[in-house]
Amino acid sequence: MFNKVLTLITVILMAGCSTRLEIDEGAIAEAFGETSLPFAVMGVSAGKGDPTFYSYGETSADAVFEIASMTKAITATAVMQLVEAGKIDLDAPVSNYLPEIDEIKILEEDLTTRLGTVPITMRHLLTHTSGLSYSFNSMRIMRALGLAPGEWPQPEAVPEGVYDWGFNGPQPRRVFEAGERWQYGRSLGVAGRVVERVSGLDLDTYFKTHIFKPLGMTRSGYNLPDEIQSDLMPMSMRDPASGDLMPIPSMRPVPMENFYGGGDLLSTPKDYVRFLQCLVNGGELDGVRILSETSVESFFANQLPEGMTLSHPMVEVFDRPSGHPQRTVFDDQDTHSLAWTIEANPNERGRRPQGVGTWSGIFNTYYTIDRERGVVVASFYQLLPFNDGEAYELYRIFEDLVYESVLK
Repeated sequence: MFNKVLTLITVILMAGCSTRLEIDEGAIAEAFGETSLPFAVMGVSAGKGDPTFYSYGETSADAVFEIASMTKAITATAVMQLVEAGKIDLDAPVSNYLPEIDEIKILEEDLTTRLGTVPITMRHLLTHTSGLSYSFNSMRIMRALGLAPGEWPQPEAVPEGVYDWGFNGPQPRRVFEAGERWQYGRSLGVAGRVVERVSGLDLDTYFKTHIFKPLGMTRSGYNLPDEIQSDLMPMSMRDPASGDLMPIPSMRPVPMENFYGGGDLLSTPKDYVRFLQCLVNGGELDGVRILSETSVESFFANQLPEGMTLSHPMVEVFDRPSGHPQRTVFDDQDTHSLAWTIEANPNERGRRPQGVGTWSGIFNTYYTIDRERGVVVASFYQLLPFNDGEAYELYRIFEDLVYESVLK
């Protein structure tokens, strides 16, 4: 496994020219061997050719992973399909489709609440400018929930007469007016509810019917057949004192009854890379089109108002052991499309170019999607805390090896 073998992968990039990706497989294996990670799957595709996967430990590209917030790009794709069908207007108030959204009041700094004055639109949801936040990146919400730093929120009892969003956690909360700034949160969860309301299908059925089945993603969904579910990779967490990885149980309800558009999906490296490969190819793959070129372009262009970036305070909810610092998926200068972060790359580490899309999931799954060069890079692990130093650095080492070949 650890011999330094130079793998030569010949692929056709979207520009139509033949390019050889020269990836040092030995360097990948060596980098994995220097970590304490029990397993990893890394994949790369370029153009419309078959992707290549590198698996270490007891796993494979067909293994099932909890992809968490990597669900968000799939929900954004579903929204844009309904936009194309004329069933959703990105700039219309979400309350046109989901009147319940008006029940979510803005939480002020003094923990009082008030109604918002600016209607939330679907564009606000897809760009994380709706004012909806998670607890882990809002001290205000943590205080309202009575949480101490490092404490994870539990599902809330929903008062009679209040809409239950069914997100397997606290009810959504807003911390600013729509369009005021960017802040990561439950926006895509609400967008998933809009997809369900407008389409008449639950999210699991919608994804399988309109995205997964057309693309041949047979091992993806919220609920999977037992024979596929049995291939779910085990989860682990770093001990705060020693840094050792300890097994922990999955936190997903099985079967899942409420479907969250911001997370909770199960997928495989092979399936998810295929989904990204379809988007990097303009919404079409192997004769199947799931999105128009115009919709796909909105995924690769900054959609934030002029001057707005991803600058906002983060709250650390995990105790991290010494020697395992948190890494950052995005920085304050990056921007956001209708699907993921857009790399601004101001003196940032590595070889990733400006304008490239990237996102991740809380269990340390990561992807890079580069429309200009037709490249997809993805790494899959299953551990907490998020942005684990070893997992993130291995992903970036692999990404660097890909771009060393692409950019030479």
